[in-house]
Amino acid sequence: MTRFSEDLRPMTDLKSGGADIVRQAQETGRPVVLTRHGRGVAVVLSVEAYDELLATTQANALRAAIAEADEAVERGHVVAHEQVVRRMRERMDRDGL
Repeated sequence: MTRFSEDLRPMTDLKSGGADIVRQAQETGRPVVLTRHGRGVAVVLSVEAYDELLATTQANALRAAIAEADEAVERGHVVAHEQVVRRMRERMDRDGL
């Protein structure tokens, strides 16, 4: 969770204290928000926090795709296995795979 009293830093801090900003992100595990004229313009994350963010995003995308597929099945939008295999082979042949 971002602590705005600690994790907001002006862009000018990046020039003189870039290493401190990176250290802060690594040690706290929280993002550091860089601001310009009081508005957020960039975020510095530790590699671990970035990896976690990517994993969460990918897991959410997979959940959404599964939910969409479940809804399609409920609506009767299904294709026979043989038809899927035929379509895949056609695409692979067309694409030279």
